[in-house]
Amino acid sequence: MHNLASPCVPLAILYCMLLGLSSTNSVKIQEPIMQENTKQVYVVDDDEIFHFILKKMLEQQTDNLEITSFLCAEDALAQLQDQPQYSLPSLIILDMNMQRMNGWDFIEAYKTIKPSLNQHIPIIMCSSSMDMRDMQKVQRTPELMAYITKPLDPMKMKVITDVLA
Repeated sequence: MHNLASPCVPLAILYCMLLGLSSTNSVKIQEPIMQENTKQVYVVDDDEIFHFILKKMLEQQTDNLEITSFLCAEDALAQLQDQPQYSLPSLIILDMNMQRMNGWDFIEAYKTIKPSLNQHIPIIMCSSSMDMRDMQKVQRTPELMAYITKPLDPMKMKVITDVLA
């Protein structure tokens, strides 16, 4: 359920609202039924083009994958808290630089809900930053299993697909 007051409402939902496909303050998007061996991936990035490219690259390299896109970190955290244990993601791909709540803020908030999840969720930070301080901070952050720089290429995609294997 998306709250239209949220600045993180996907453009597709707003477009549907403009077309008059819904007259309520929220739009319920039916969750697809996942197959038993389907892996769930959360992509948390404020760049819709990155979501599109990553989804296409993952679909070419991995079967039985469901990708859930979040344009802001707050929505991803809310979804993590609301998800039943059996449908938590197998991987989170997280951008470092986003509006309002950046990747580091997400990690701090994730630390507080992590004990209630009862499951280890690998997180890969993916950013265009080449700053050594950022890379050192990643190494000191146990919640992060890897740091990948944008743009993606086949070697960087292998890091992601290896986690999903």
